[in-house]
Amino acid sequence: MSDIITSLDHDFFKHLAPSKDNTPAIEDLLLWRHAQKGLSCFYAPFDHVNQDAKIVIVGITPGRTQMNRALNTLQTGLVNNDTIDQILKNVKQQASLSGSMRPRIIEILNKLGYAKALNIDCTSSLWSENNYLVHFCSLLKYPVFIHDKDYCGQPALFNSGELTQLLHQEFVKDLATINPDATLVPLGEMVANVITILRDEGLIKQRVKTHQNKVIAPPHPSGANAESISLLLSEQFPTLVDYQQSMYDSYLNKQSWSKKKNTKPQSEDNYKKARASRWYAVSNIRQAYGISNQ
Repeated sequence: MSDIITSLDHDFFKHLAPSKDNTPAIEDLLLWRHAQKGLSCFYAPFDHVNQDAKIVIVGITPGRTQMNRALNTLQTGLVNNDTIDQILKNVKQQASLSGSMRPRIIEILNKLGYAKALNIDCTSSLWSENNYLVHFCSLLKYPVFIHDKDYCGQPALFNSGELTQLLHQEFVKDLATINPDATLVPLGEMVANVITILRDEGLIKQRVKTHQNKVIAPPHPSGANAESISLLLSEQFPTLVDYQQSMYDSYLNKQSWSKKKNTKPQSEDNYKKARASRWYAVSNIRQAYGISNQ
């Protein structure tokens, strides 16, 4: 499927109506659907591979926002009679981790020291003048949806034949062509777990950050991980006890549970256990990257 763009009618893409970030997937671009599991996969032009990259940033799958921005970039390039190679490079540059995720991932990468490691002022330039240094990609190269929502890891990737096939036919195949001296940065625990399995199978040649023999991944830059991102970026890393207590006090003050029907606040014990899990996970990331927890 990696050369699918060469077999499609370019006039079809030229005449697509401009998409908004929340525009539903186009049925004509459906690659496959598993109705029983609620899974569907659609083509979007994320085909460019930067084989000379020094850093490889790996997400789960392009979401709806990225899919639509990719199609808009493709359409603009075709209308302007740009070459397919240039268009696909532009798609990766414009659409990868676009939307509200991009400011978050820039902050994360800067905090982890990648600007210094790449000898650039700020990792925001990976989407502009220093785009040649990076390969943006996803475990699932083309947008996958579960019940028409962005796929976020359930059902488990290796429990679906279609997802496993997409992983191996696209991501693994592409990665084999990329500079083995590059550093691979998985985004989120789910991606880290898949990378671990592939590495154990000898399918990952690039360098991966580890801590205590475990692949380390910074939080995925989605809004759902705001707590972990905030904790990672904090200048003064709190003690576990202080963090649990301050978060619990804030939780009680906000009374967010009261907005839901027939719900009650979590018990203090359960709430603090969840915060401890988050705190330890972020602490490990900071330690792996040499960020002081003092």
